[in-house]
Amino acid sequence: MRTLSDECAWSKLVDLVSRRDYSQKEAAGRLVREGFSRDCASRAVERGVASRVVNDARFAEYFVRAKVSAGWGPMRIERELSRRGVPIEDVPGWPDEFFGDEGPTQRARELIERKPVPRENAYPKLVRFLVSRGFSLSVAKDVVSERLARDGDT
Repeated sequence: MRTLSDECAWSKLVDLVSRRDYSQKEAAGRLVREGFSRDCASRAVERGVASRVVNDARFAEYFVRAKVSAGWGPMRIERELSRRGVPIEDVPGWPDEFFGDEGPTQRARELIERKPVPRENAYPKLVRFLVSRGFSLSVAKDVVSERLARDGDT
């Protein structure tokens, strides 16, 4: 019975990873939610790691690149990777390789330029938007103040 369970879990894991990469923690959690025991899910993930079907470094690189292009800041990316069981120290080239020459202030400026200024409570709403995207509070406050001063809004 264990062999059959292990083969079903392996098959499910391969099916999941064929659609997108998963971290080890995510893959194990997904298999458990699909009804496999924790031990069975763990064995399937170990097999996946050994055969390079599951690879945390590859997952982290794709994840970070996707989130950077979506406008996420470094703090949120770090938090989400940690939640998925991948320590940020294990991501080669973090953060320089992913953010290039532009710093967080420039990225926040570009992001806030695409956002319309709300009619009411513009400052707190825009600051909250940038902080939720993973920018530090000080960067968010500076960028929003610049934008509102330039546009003549308060």
